[in-house]
Amino acid sequence: MVGAAPDLCYKFGDMKSLIRLILVAAGILLAGFLGGCTSSPTVSSPATKESLEPSKFQPLTDIPIPSGSKLDPDSSLILGDPEHWVGKAVLNVNLSMADATVFYQKQMPSFGWDLVTVTQGKITSMTFTRPERVASMQIEPKTFGGSSVTIIMAPRQPKTEPQPEAAPAPQVK
Repeated sequence: MVGAAPDLCYKFGDMKSLIRLILVAAGILLAGFLGGCTSSPTVSSPATKESLEPSKFQPLTDIPIPSGSKLDPDSSLILGDPEHWVGKAVLNVNLSMADATVFYQKQMPSFGWDLVTVTQGKITSMTFTRPERVASMQIEPKTFGGSSVTIIMAPRQPKTEPQPEAAPAPQVK
């Protein structure tokens, strides 16, 4: 063990170079850790008339998006163009669950959607339809304010008319 320190000093030239290398490596690691802590959480503000209006930035153009909302790319899977997409979009909105529910109930019809169902509890679930598509939404409160809105968009199955029952085949005796 006594011989280990001289071997290290020999490889790095001297003890000052070894200490300098350790300090530089520690500084790089510390900067990396602190860099990840620079974002500050956002706190939702009370709903205002402006916050209940659709955002001017619309990554998806066939549904309303509240002002200040952010798309969660890690939880979303959007296929197709912004007007006819299918998949799952997760939005972090700066509205309470109640305000987000009111927002979508008021704004979705202006985008051509018909409300089918609303279920409210710890999570609000809503379903909207268009002739060719169905949008299912879940709105849940976030711990530090605001809400998470998950939208599942799928093509709507065409309505089929019930087929008339065939007359039973005559019995042959």
